[in-house]
Amino acid sequence: MEFVRGVEVADRVYRFGTRRINWYIVEEDDALTVVDAGLPGHWNLLVEGVEVLGYTISDVAAILITHGDLDHLGFAEWLRVAADAPVWIHPADVQRANTVSRSLPPLDFVKVLWKPPVFSYFVEVVRSGVGSVPQLTAFEIFEDGDELDVPGHPTVIHVPGHTAGSSAFYLPDRDVLFCGDALMMYNVRTGRHTEPALLPPIHYDAEKARSSIRKLDSCGEVVLLSGHGEPWEGHMRNIG
Repeated sequence: MEFVRGVEVADRVYRFGTRRINWYIVEEDDALTVVDAGLPGHWNLLVEGVEVLGYTISDVAAILITHGDLDHLGFAEWLRVAADAPVWIHPADVQRANTVSRSLPPLDFVKVLWKPPVFSYFVEVVRSGVGSVPQLTAFEIFEDGDELDVPGHPTVIHVPGHTAGSSAFYLPDRDVLFCGDALMMYNVRTGRHTEPALLPPIHYDAEKARSSIRKLDSCGEVVLLSGHGEPWEGHMRNIG
């Protein structure tokens, strides 16, 4: 497994995870925000990465969750306890986060498990502890349009479609947009890195997902950071 260890992808924004699964750290005023939480097997990567940046786990001020899929919840609960920092999530995804099966992959995923890229992804998430993702025992909730008082001061943009609570986080002073899985730059089914795209087969409501993306047009020129794939730079109007 090839790890990504704190690559600076925008001003004081660092990418972590693997070539398939991303999570990020935002740095501001000697404190950190973690955006998404990968998988439990990424915990040591987090600890080492924070230290390389010159911080400790106690400097993490918040954990933001773009949506309630297991490969975004990973170490969130552990970090909440270790850093005494709140986990933030949209209320529409709280139930999903705590009830989605830790042992069985989604049926639409199982149906294509025979494809080599899908099987490779499955092996990675299993080895990274997807079956042991802890439930969120405490959390804060945000709503569409909120500006969160955490390092980076992101604005929340609710983009339902991939999940009911899927949300993007926009940092206007840095032209950075975290989109979770609302858009992806890596296609799990083909193993290919792509331009930003919707992947309708894994969205609970593909039509709503397409509509939600248009809410991001007003962000303009951004560095777009997805849960899967490489960073992308461009105008959000050009996606669709």
